[in-house]
Amino acid sequence: MKRRISFTLSMAFVAVMIMALSASVYGRTRLGKRGKRVKAQTSNVITVNFDKFPATINEWKDMQSKLGGEPQGAVALQVMAFELYRTNRADGEQALRLNNTSTNYNSTVERLREIMGKDKYYARPYIAWAMLKGATPENGYSARPPYTIEMKRDPNKQPQVSQLLKGTVIYMLIDSKGWDTNWRGVEVVKPEGSDYYVVSNCPAMYTQCKETTKFNK
Repeated sequence: MKRRISFTLSMAFVAVMIMALSASVYGRTRLGKRGKRVKAQTSNVITVNFDKFPATINEWKDMQSKLGGEPQGAVALQVMAFELYRTNRADGEQALRLNNTSTNYNSTVERLREIMGKDKYYARPYIAWAMLKGATPENGYSARPPYTIEMKRDPNKQPQVSQLLKGTVIYMLIDSKGWDTNWRGVEVVKPEGSDYYVVSNCPAMYTQCKETTKFNK
């Protein structure tokens, strides 16, 4: 009888541990409609949801005021700035200037000029859409609102204090089907005295994604 009781208690403990681990893996932080934050359990997976891409710098700034205070918000704002650059070059440059360190702004804009250019073999004007959940080359990088950007903190890189950037660099990964390697690295930092996180390095975001002939935005 004692052995049976001990075995039953052990199995119950294992079941509780499995349930706890499952909850920690699949919880998420969600930034919902109109940029309002809805927080769930801290987890490996983080999602940012939004109803539409900003069409002007003022709309983008409004999104920054709601999302920019968190690392994942800066990543999502970078994707939004890429699309704004495609549809409104001047406003897109302003958004990128606000959402990047000065060094990263220069390298990002230089690359976007090529990505959004007219070379039919090189241009990828849909690159922002390629970073949305559910978007693939096969479906023309289409997605329906609310749009979702799925990401996580890089488990292999711990946050690092940067004297140069006057803040702690956090390493993020965007999940995307637009490249052969799904996880796209992005580094963000909250500079001393700033209310917002900004992107300090993101070459994986502007590397040429897979081509599609079905994009019709």
